[in-house]
Amino acid sequence: MNILNNWKMLELVTRDNEVLVCIEGRVYGNNPRFPSSSHIRTSPVTGYSLDSNSMVVITRRGSEYLLGKPDPSETFAQQRLMRRLSRLNQSGAARFNELESQLTGFGEERGHETARHHD
Repeated sequence: MNILNNWKMLELVTRDNEVLVCIEGRVYGNNPRFPSSSHIRTSPVTGYSLDSNSMVVITRRGSEYLLGKPDPSETFAQQRLMRRLSRLNQSGAARFNELESQLTGFGEERGHETARHHD
C-alpha cells in the first residue's frame, strides 16, 4: 500500500457546487505509476478506515493510501480530515458510491430541490 507523507487536505468545488476532498502529498511505496517520493494529488476521497492509530483513505478510483505524517503547517490534520469527510457523508452522499454522490450533488443550497424529487 502506498504511504502519503507531508500531506494536506484539499477541498475542491466543481462547477455543480459539489465539494470534493482530495489529499496532496509525497507518496512512498512500490507503485510503478509513482516513483518513490513523488508529489501527487489523489482523486476525490470517498471514505476512510482507522486501524489502531493509522488512517487509510479510499479514493474514487479505488486507490488506498496510508496517511503518514501530515504537512507540519497542518495542525490536527487527521482530525480535520475525519470531520470534513463525516460532514460530506452526512449531507446524503453515500460513502463508497461515487456515482450516487456525483449525480445527486446533495448540498445545503440544493436540499430543497432534492426533497421535491423524492416526493
